Amino acid sequence: MKIKTLDLHMVRHAYVDDKVREFLNFADLPVRIITGRSKQMREIVLAIINEYEYEFHFESAHNFGALIISDIKR
Repeated sequence: MKIKTLDLHMVRHAYVDDKVREFLNFADLPVRIITGRSKQMREIVLAIINEYEYEFHFESAHNFGALIISDIKR
């Protein structure tokens, strides 16, 4: 099964909130969101994930630029 991915490279910070919300509202979990190296981008995405009360983990211990989002927190 291929996981649906939102790649935020080349997206301006001002548009990230809307892009992430639109993606999460219509995607079946789990999904991947690629933030790249931008700390500000990652903080915006994490704030939305926490607001939605979703679980997440980084794609790997060496890659903090990609998040895997899964079910609602229990």
